[in-house]
Amino acid sequence: MKTLRNALGLLFLLTMVLALIIRPPVQQGFTAQSGQSVNNIVVVGANGQAVNLGHLLDHHAALINFWATWCPACRMELPDLDIANTPSTRLILISQGAPNATQQFLMRYQLPKRVSWYDPSGHVFNAFFVTTLPTSYFVNRYGLIVSKVVGPMTPTLLRQNLAEAVSNSKE
Repeated sequence: MKTLRNALGLLFLLTMVLALIIRPPVQQGFTAQSGQSVNNIVVVGANGQAVNLGHLLDHHAALINFWATWCPACRMELPDLDIANTPSTRLILISQGAPNATQQFLMRYQLPKRVSWYDPSGHVFNAFFVTTLPTSYFVNRYGLIVSKVVGPMTPTLLRQNLAEAVSNSKE
């Protein structure tokens, strides 16, 4: 009995250490609040290459949308999200799904592959406190959070929040 208890304790300790190694904090002090920068948050492309959100934003206001292929509300709003994919704004979709399946799914909605990014470990979802899908963050061209919407958006709500992110980008 004592050996089993020691083995379980060691297993628990090993699990905790691995969790810290595998899922490091995204950015020290990041709480996904309005005014905070998302520039140093790292996501993964379909090819497995890590890239930070600041690079993806490339000095553009953006909609960062957390979603899943199995989520009915996400599928409902997905066709309207293309409103954010313009020369002056960016659409960044972040999923925990498998890249190949997600890419095929997005092709049905005629969304370009370049908008889809992944969070295989879940650390980005955790950093942004995503507990409901879809969840959307609007950021200005400096990468600062301007607003957040939890749940599906109407095209009107999407346009309003995107306009606020763009206007918040002016110097």
